[in-house]
Amino acid sequence: AGLVSITAGCGFVKPWESIIIGFIGGLTYQGVSMLMKMLKVDDVVDAFAVHGACGFWGLTALGFFGNPDEGLGGNGVFYGGNQIGTQLFAAFMIVIWVAPLSIAIMLPLRLVGALRHSDDFQEAGADVMEHSPPKAYAQKENATAA
Repeated sequence: AGLVSITAGCGFVKPWESIIIGFIGGLTYQGVSMLMKMLKVDDVVDAFAVHGACGFWGLTALGFFGNPDEGLGGNGVFYGGNQIGTQLFAAFMIVIWVAPLSIAIMLPLRLVGALRHSDDFQEAGADVMEHSPPKAYAQKENATAA
């Protein structure tokens, strides 16, 4: 979570600022992950909590940090800059682009039942159903010893 959070600004902030951004990213992840569970959203690998929420935080954080006097290209609010507006606009534009496209892809898949495996499949587990040793090593069973 911290790594995703610092990715957007890694070239424009100082190391101590990256630690703060990563730490807040960890808290962001934990909070959003707990919220997703409370809302009963099925996100097994916490992809939204990590990449969505922490990515949004990292993009926004760049508007707070980054001293223009350091020559790193930052223009953060903490140093009297005005980068936060640009960062929030960029985040808004990303949501405007991604949300409709995601809905256009995921809604039809959901309607035809192609987003989830059957209950039996999930109960047994994907490892057993798709990656079991008999399937993975089927060619070795027929091979002759050398």
